[in-house]
Amino acid sequence: MLVISNGQVKKCGIGLSGVRGPFDSVTIFPAAVHKVDFSTQQVTKEMQGLEVSGMIVWSIWREGDGPMKAFKNLGEDIKNDNPSVSNEKLVSMSSSIVRNCIANSTINEIITNRAMIRNTLKTEMSEVVKGWGVWLETIEITDVKILSSSLFKDLQSKFREEQKKNAEMEKLVIQNQIETEKLKSEVSMNEKRTSSDVTKKI
Repeated sequence: MLVISNGQVKKCGIGLSGVRGPFDSVTIFPAAVHKVDFSTQQVTKEMQGLEVSGMIVWSIWREGDGPMKAFKNLGEDIKNDNPSVSNEKLVSMSSSIVRNCIANSTINEIITNRAMIRNTLKTEMSEVVKGWGVWLETIEITDVKILSSSLFKDLQSKFREEQKKNAEMEKLVIQNQIETEKLKSEVSMNEKRTSSDVTKKI
């Protein structure tokens, strides 16, 4: 609840109660946590299309003048249990940042390093939305898709071939180790036999 007098916050808090003055205006909105999903498409440095999906969990910034900033910047929308206008603003911003990340990265970087996208999103969004009176609880990247089915199959084939090659190399290394140990054992036994023959002759 916000109690505003002459454009300034007089009282602010969760679950407040009190007497409203003749020149006070009172605004009440939920202090709940909101979750919004986003999905965006862009081409990488190799000019191949990717789709990145994720979610943003946010709430009103409860410290200082956070609630007042939220009311000024997001307006009456934050009074709703599902603040669709506020959600759209966050989705629009996150999509723009993700598209920039994809455009400046390779397919491999995006697929294997989701933390990079997540950290970039949180860093770039946090400072802006703080001015809106919004607190980002968390941002998660839930899925990365290659839009070209043929490219996806080619990448899978390449991965399978690399895995097969690595398995064969590992097998050869183990076989080599076994042969080496076997030769060492034979040499040791031959040395013992030779030593025994020499002793007998002596």
